[in-house]
Amino acid sequence: MANSETPMKPATRKRVPNVERTARTRAKLIEATIASLHEIGFHQTTTTVVAQRAGVSRGAMLHHFPTKADLMMAAAERMRDMRGELHRERLANLETPADKFLALIDVLWEAMVSPSGVARIELMLSTRSDSDMAEKFVRMNDELDKRHKESVWGLCQSVGMSGETARDKIYAFVQLYAAALRGLAIDALREESREGADSAVELLKTFQLQMFEELVTRQN
Repeated sequence: MANSETPMKPATRKRVPNVERTARTRAKLIEATIASLHEIGFHQTTTTVVAQRAGVSRGAMLHHFPTKADLMMAAAERMRDMRGELHRERLANLETPADKFLALIDVLWEAMVSPSGVARIELMLSTRSDSDMAEKFVRMNDELDKRHKESVWGLCQSVGMSGETARDKIYAFVQLYAAALRGLAIDALREESREGADSAVELLKTFQLQMFEELVTRQN
């Protein structure tokens, strides 16, 4: 008796567009780079190590990032974006500009001690003498620092602050708390120092509140 059923065609695998495949591969390599920087540091994070961690062939790795400097800058850009995303997410839940200003230290501290924050500090410290990266990384950090200061000053203007004196003090404070938190994050890598680092952050927040109230009072 003949089989009346129609023979099943073999399933066809849906092709992923080249643009999407490229984006996925780059993302995997960048994520592997950030994880490696966090876990084993800059000097041990080679392109070979990253390719292995990402499950990507050496050839594909070199196609996307021909040099270690190219890879590290892409990772640095991603970590910059991650920090910006965290700030927007945390501050969006707060109602007033004053609340947002007073949350800045908590948000940056959260970013600093995260795996990507530690990886970024590792990159910052290790690329100072790297001729292929130093200038690009410094330029990126300078731009990030400038935008951060302007953003914080915008919050302060929303609560009525104005004038060069107040602006200069806010700019100096932004530099102070960013540098202080970066140093504390390095110190907190030692487990026995984490509690002390958290206490130091609370002390910095006390100073922040006092300075903020003083500047607002002067404006009124």
